[in-house]
Amino acid sequence: MGKTTITFSVDIEASGPIPGPWWMCSFGICRTDDVQVGIKRELKPLEIPGLSEPDNPAAMKVVAAGLQEVNWDSGRTDIENVAAVRAHFEENGCDPRQAMVDLEDFIKEQCGKNRGVVIGSPVTFDFMWLYWYAWRLLGKMPEFGYSGLDLRSYFMGMHGVGFLGTGKARYLKHYPNEFEHSHDPLEDARQQGAIWRDM
Repeated sequence: MGKTTITFSVDIEASGPIPGPWWMCSFGICRTDDVQVGIKRELKPLEIPGLSEPDNPAAMKVVAAGLQEVNWDSGRTDIENVAAVRAHFEENGCDPRQAMVDLEDFIKEQCGKNRGVVIGSPVTFDFMWLYWYAWRLLGKMPEFGYSGLDLRSYFMGMHGVGFLGTGKARYLKHYPNEFEHSHDPLEDARQQGAIWRDM
């Protein structure tokens, strides 16, 4: 019997727009054929001397939206709010390298000899972070390789619409599910995975 493809929905939260100067705060990944099968990791900040930039307040406000333990308080300055969000990950996050090992182990366990592929919306953003972290911390290509499937592109082909005819609200109009877009990366991965499954 030949290999089959197992698709995984991924979502990441980050302290800024690109890996390297900024760090990945958390990721969630789940199977698309069974979205309850997944893992989530919160990471300690990855500091790279000469490269790391200050955390981006707009990005950290989004990250805070997915945390139960931290609120973005309008009564505080951006600097104070950013510090509170960062402190959460410094205290509760795992070692970034270990998080990537856990991700690799999860994909291997789920795939066996089959081929794992990640999906995202847009896949370019979430893929970029996981791919960069794998090479930076593990020194190798991630278990899912250098390929990814984009939910937006797939939706365009399925429904015969252009780029502007896509987006989360339109996906959910056609493929509603029980998950909320909360910026908790595993919940967001599950919502996205359920949309992919139903498409």
